[in-house]
Amino acid sequence: MTDDLVMDTCLLAGETMLKNGGETYRAEETMALIARAAGMESVNSSVTPTSIILSYRCGDRDHTRMIRIYDRTFDLNKVTLINEVSRQYVSGKITLLQSYQRLREIDQKRPLYPVWLQHTAAGLASGSFAILIGGDLYDFIPTAIAGTLVNIGATLIPSFLQVKFFAEFLAGFIGGLFVLLSYVLFPSLHFNSMIISAMLPLFPGVAVTNSLRDLMAGDLMAGMARGVEAMLTALSVAVATVIIISFLR
Repeated sequence: MTDDLVMDTCLLAGETMLKNGGETYRAEETMALIARAAGMESVNSSVTPTSIILSYRCGDRDHTRMIRIYDRTFDLNKVTLINEVSRQYVSGKITLLQSYQRLREIDQKRPLYPVWLQHTAAGLASGSFAILIGGDLYDFIPTAIAGTLVNIGATLIPSFLQVKFFAEFLAGFIGGLFVLLSYVLFPSLHFNSMIISAMLPLFPGVAVTNSLRDLMAGDLMAGMARGVEAMLTALSVAVATVIIISFLR
């Protein structure tokens, strides 16, 4: 076992967890547990939504490394798998090298659900929510299509437009345009229910939840950062919605 392998394993666990929607305090605890189980002393970690710093003492030498996090998504299945690997290593069921190899596999693992199923689920959720808040069955299909377009836009636009919140604005605007077109062609539809529900895939529910959990765990900086991110996302969706509504006047 080398110091570099300990550092690589800890950082890989923290990075993969953070990139897939894990809370910052969970990433810190996971890295600390792995490092201590490997025999490291004076273990300290600092995690924000965009960076990870880990340090520990091995013998008479201190080791510190920092990495940056650029892309983040939500795949809580990977977070669960990382938790299982860390528990198995801490309990002595697997070696450090095996832990690192499994973490590499988890990091490269494809999402649990295929992309087409995610888009379909987003559309069904949007259409169902439209009925839930006062729409009728006639609102379901156009709202489901709009929600699907929003989710597709939120997935594809960031690949060629690196401005996060503007990409979400465009995704919401595209879905809103489809809702507006549907309402113009069929005035009997419930526009308010449709426009709200079409934006459902963009609502930052997980970001808000993680922000509150980080704040309650005492990670004030990370909690505030996630809260601001959620607020800006909501603002992007609100601006797109307001622009679409203004076309009706």
